[in-house]
This record gives sequence, structure tokens and C-alpha cells, in this order.
Amino acid sequence: MKTLTQFFNPFLNESQMDAKYEVIENMIVNTKEFKGLSISGSLFSLTTFKNVTFESCVFYGSKIENCKFVNCNFIDCEFQFTSVSHCKFNGTSLENCKWDYSPIKRTEFNFSYLCAVTMHYSSLESNNSHSSCTSNADLTWEQALVAEEATANKTQHEQEDFTSLVENFLFGKQAA
Repeated sequence: MKTLTQFFNPFLNESQMDAKYEVIENMIVNTKEFKGLSISGSLFSLTTFKNVTFESCVFYGSKIENCKFVNCNFIDCEFQFTSVSHCKFNGTSLENCKWDYSPIKRTEFNFSYLCAVTMHYSSLESNNSHSSCTSNADLTWEQALVAEEATANKTQHEQEDFTSLVENFLFGKQAA
């Protein structure tokens, strides 16, 4: 099984394989694309990410501390039981991200785009800063939840309509 460490350090040895946490420390990661990557039990510390895209990645039970993200993209990512602290996001886009039990503390967002959910969770801590950031947070949190529920209901109705059409076709039921 490929793990996160193999993407950053291809020269693994046996002592690294037995470690409790995968540690990515004091590195510079330039112009990479990670898609569908599961990052579990990892510690990112003092690492700079430049022009890195994380798409549909899951950060589970990890720590991201004292890191810099410059012109990076987080698209459809999930943060579960992951703490983000003392980080700087410059010119970074966080789109459609989910934050489950993942605090964001003492973190700076500068010239970044934050989806409404990310803006909400990053605003929970008074020691986070947002400078020249944009967001789709024109909606209140309640409005965002209602909009999400409406989308889910629409999808459910579309599935029910499709099921009815298939049943009518297969079983010759007449439309009422």
C-alpha cells in the first residue's frame, strides 16, 4: 500500500516504516498534484507547499503545524480529526472543504478564497486572521445549510422521478 510518506520521501527505510506517525518536516513541496489521497496519522511541520493542489483528499487524524501554503488549492477535501495551527495560507483556495472535529487555530489567511464552511470554521477562533480574503460566505451559516438541504432534496426527487419512469417503462404502468 502506498502511503503519504512515499510521495515525499521515496528512500524509505525500515525504521521509518515502523514509525507511529508519518512526519513531513522542514520540506519544500513545489508544483505537485495529489488526487484522492488519504492522509492519516501524519504530522506536517515547518513545511512549505507552493503551487500544490490537493483534490478529493482526506486528512484524517493528522496535525498540520507551522506550515505555509502559497498559491495552493484544496478542492473537495475533508479534514477529519485534524488540527491546523500556526499556519499561513497565502493566495490559497479552499473550495468545498469539510471540517469534522478539525480545529483551525492561530492561522493566517491572506489573499485566499475560502468556501463558506471553511470561513465558518476558521472564524470560530478569534486568534485566526483573514486579510483580503474572498468567500461565498455572503450567506449566513443557516442559509448555507438550507441551500445544501435543498440540493439534496432536489437530487432525491430526481432519483425518484427516474425510478418512476423506469418502472413505468418496464411494467407498463400508466401515468396518473
